[in-house]
Amino acid sequence: MTIKVKSYLNVEKMLGSLNAVAVDDNDAVTLRKLLDHLTLRFGKELADEIFVPDTGEIVDHLMLLVNGRNYRVLAEGLDTRLKDGDEVTLFPPAAGG
Repeated sequence: MTIKVKSYLNVEKMLGSLNAVAVDDNDAVTLRKLLDHLTLRFGKELADEIFVPDTGEIVDHLMLLVNGRNYRVLAEGLDTRLKDGDEVTLFPPAAGG
């Protein structure tokens, strides 16, 4: 099973050319498990960009979408099951002027 991953700004720099993650079909893949996989693969800097230390919750300023929908409006939130071809987008805040 393959989950598409889109990222922007500093998260894109951390993930480099990654645009999809292959996962074992035998596991129930949730959004939380995908994020855990990415942070294990790419390290503490990415983890700090995604998760609040000590709580494991998503930082307030990160827009995290599953197939274009904010994970916060999904019934299962971070425990939303992903399926082959789903797209997860990580969009950190942008600033400028």
